[in-house]
Amino acid sequence: MKDNRSGYQKTWDLLQELIESMKKTDRQMEETDRQVNKVSKDIDKFKESIQESMKESIKEADRRMEGTDRQINKVSKSIDKLKKTVGGIGNSNGYVAEDLFYNSLKKNMSIGNITFDFIDRNMERTHKGLTDEFDIILTNSNLLVIVEVKYNYHPNDVEAVLKKIKNFRKLFPLYNDYKVFGAIAGLTMSPKTINLAKKYGFFVLAQEGNKLKILNDNVSEYLNTDQLKTDIKQIKP
Repeated sequence: MKDNRSGYQKTWDLLQELIESMKKTDRQMEETDRQVNKVSKDIDKFKESIQESMKESIKEADRRMEGTDRQINKVSKSIDKLKKTVGGIGNSNGYVAEDLFYNSLKKNMSIGNITFDFIDRNMERTHKGLTDEFDIILTNSNLLVIVEVKYNYHPNDVEAVLKKIKNFRKLFPLYNDYKVFGAIAGLTMSPKTINLAKKYGFFVLAQEGNKLKILNDNVSEYLNTDQLKTDIKQIKP
């Protein structure tokens, strides 16, 4: 069929179609923008929700941590209190043991058939940076016994008496010419402790009721620090 429209009319019609197409495209773009804005708002809401949830979770975790810290501090204080209590008991037991042996030796002033003129307790001295304290010292005119006391004498404590003798020689040169002997004294001690003290040649003293009991009097004299070093090498198990 022949198109009778003039060229102008055809152009105008095409222009109208183009305008309608552009309007339709604009409407579609506006709808797309609305959809994008809606999705963007939904994302923002979701993001805010997540952030709020995370804040609450962090706050809850902080509250739990605070509670845990309080529990840890409470337990730590309880442990410190227990340590002080146990330490106090240990110190008290040590003092009781020392008091018993000191009073027994003070009353008799003898160990076996050896008699003494003087007894000293907790002798302490410092010289040239060296400081040491000695539980009980018994002396006569030419002989000296260093007595170290423990409530419960462990084998690991026995060798320390050798160090005490060595330090005594350095701190009290007035007694250089004296015969020096070591002794351990304990309210309780294992057979291993007793046997080790015998190997070192120490007196071994115990309490039986209110009386002093001598478990070993086969002792060795310690003349000087050189001999101490030799004896440690020979006797140390």
